[in-house]
Amino acid sequence: MTYFSRFTSHFSQIRFFLPLLAIMFVPATRMAAAEEEEEATPYYGDWENAHGDKLQITSDTIQVNEEKPLRYDDITEDTSFFVLQIKDQSEPSYFEGKFLRLTFGKDPDRFTMSIYKTLEDALKKENEVKHVEWTAQTEEDEDDE
Repeated sequence: MTYFSRFTSHFSQIRFFLPLLAIMFVPATRMAAAEEEEEATPYYGDWENAHGDKLQITSDTIQVNEEKPLRYDDITEDTSFFVLQIKDQSEPSYFEGKFLRLTFGKDPDRFTMSIYKTLEDALKKENEVKHVEWTAQTEEDEDDE
């Protein structure tokens, strides 16, 4: 057996295993990316405010109480706050504006939502339409529902 034939024999085995390895590792990579995204977006989850309103934020929708879930885009450009843009707000809703500025302090279980009609206002913190403090729901609160 020549050197070239040994090389091609080994190469054919590698050609078989590379796609197999790719198939095995792609799901693990996706799960890790989803976990990183969730850590990078601390606003995902169930929240409540002092008035008893319930807020649920997923990766693509935001919903208050029993209102219709609204789709949104995270258009954040800064690291000190998040800006969410409501995409399909055709009828009046709890938010009263299209741009939500979410600001977390030292406590990751609390954030402030300031609502604005324009992106420029949200970025400059001017002409605020509504201001709401949200707290993460505790497990006891979730069990009560």
